Amino acid sequence: MRHRSIRGYSLIELLVVLAIVGVLAMVGVTMIGDRSSGAVRSVMDELEGTIAAAHKRAVSVGRDVNLVANGAWSSANPFELAYGETTTAVGAAVTNATILANGRQTSEMFRFRATDRDHMHAGVVTAGSGWWGTAKAAAGMEDIKDLALFKDSSLGFCTSGKDEEGKTTTAPIVSDPGTDASNLSALQAMGISGYSKRFNGTFYLAVVGLRNGAPMVGGPMGVLVVQGNGATVYKFYNPGLANGDGKWRRL
Repeated sequence: MRHRSIRGYSLIELLVVLAIVGVLAMVGVTMIGDRSSGAVRSVMDELEGTIAAAHKRAVSVGRDVNLVANGAWSSANPFELAYGETTTAVGAAVTNATILANGRQTSEMFRFRATDRDHMHAGVVTAGSGWWGTAKAAAGMEDIKDLALFKDSSLGFCTSGKDEEGKTTTAPIVSDPGTDASNLSALQAMGISGYSKRFNGTFYLAVVGLRNGAPMVGGPMGVLVVQGNGATVYKFYNPGLANGDGKWRRL
């Protein structure tokens, strides 16, 4: 009886397999990074759409429209950005329940959805989450506050004041969304005047890329800024370091 010889893999074959695995891994990482980048911009577009719709409503009906943000980025306490007309004057705190209970409520609302593919790869930064600090922690990530326009008070992206010695100081209107509880709470008193057709105050919303429900260190980031007494939504985007240069640019 002849015995069949047992032959193992050659070194070349093993190297070829390892090379294939390496290429597939690189492609997988790139796809994840690209998916988060696209998701960040998609979520920013959704938020912008809700804000723009609120402004359009105020212009079309000539009445005050209130904005309100609630919740966190989770299915248990879903984040939502809603707008509607209420009897509460713009500038006074209003809750989402007030907007939803009003008879003139509109159908427009941004809301976290656990089944949305983009919402699994990008999320809105809420107070106390720490997501902003984690996302920008990677060495080489530019801080949005370092952009020149956030240091020029004439452009409306920073506030100016005087220090103890009387010297003029400036402070970017975008502070650290990861620890700043005032921005989202300020949104409870934001809205558009039906008379002037302008936002009554300054606010911003930040978005970061997510992986397995957590912010990506050095991943894509985005910020939407609305200036008080303005009618424009400004968008800023940073592609991150995995698929970009880590620098901010205005969209």
